[in-house]
Amino acid sequence: MYGILTDDPELARTGPGEVTHFFAEYVDGTRNEPLEGAISSVSCWGDTKTVRDEPGRAAVAADGTRATPDAEGHHWGTVCPTDPDYRAAVLERIERLGATGDVRLTTLGFPGASFCHCDRCDREFEASDATDRTAWRTDVITDFVADAAARVSGELLATLYPDPYPGNLRERAGLDPEALTPHVSEFVVPLCGAGYGTTYWVESLARGFARELEDLDATFAIQLSTTDVDPDRLAGLTRQLDSHADTIVYGTYPETEAVVRDVIRSVGETEAPTPSA
Repeated sequence: MYGILTDDPELARTGPGEVTHFFAEYVDGTRNEPLEGAISSVSCWGDTKTVRDEPGRAAVAADGTRATPDAEGHHWGTVCPTDPDYRAAVLERIERLGATGDVRLTTLGFPGASFCHCDRCDREFEASDATDRTAWRTDVITDFVADAAARVSGELLATLYPDPYPGNLRERAGLDPEALTPHVSEFVVPLCGAGYGTTYWVESLARGFARELEDLDATFAIQLSTTDVDPDRLAGLTRQLDSHADTIVYGTYPETEAVVRDVIRSVGETEAPTPSA
């Protein structure tokens, strides 16, 4: 199956593919009204506007670094996942969006292995029954996803950080696919690159996730870039990944719609059965 991810309402309504992911809430703080029939993509803890307006809400590393868009290795601001008021507001928005259909959660985990060490997180960890901080962080995220799932009338999708090595998702972000599976129907992994000058790394990560997720009761989708990508190269990459994923989702803009249509058409023609003589 093929689909698109877009923030353009018209493209979301008329675009190519069998499924559409629509940016209802983006990491910069932008919010759009949900579209009937589209999967609402919601940024959970990634919220640059909130972090810039209220920097004290940003997650804090063990060395005191805050997860702001200006910090090294961070492309957006990330709110601490134990912030109770922010958590409640995110769940309220998920419930509103989930009333119209399926929801995809993005920026779902902690923003790195050393986050969060704010005073509240330190207190909550010490008061918990968790054996270590990794287990505690995983419980925090899993409990949030369970609460989100209870508020969505349709399916819930979860975006995973692109690191399939066993145990790394738990240590890096507090994401445990096995623990999340009872609450989600599909895992989405962004494997985005500028131009895809080389593609071996994309296939390697896709293969790793396919093996890591194969025994779980959830489907697997891969998200690809379309900006500055040769259509033939993108079609070839899609064919490489088809055996590993249930769905390929293309990040699509009005200016790349034609590329995505050509790729889906090309791949479909390749897969079509040859008529018997």
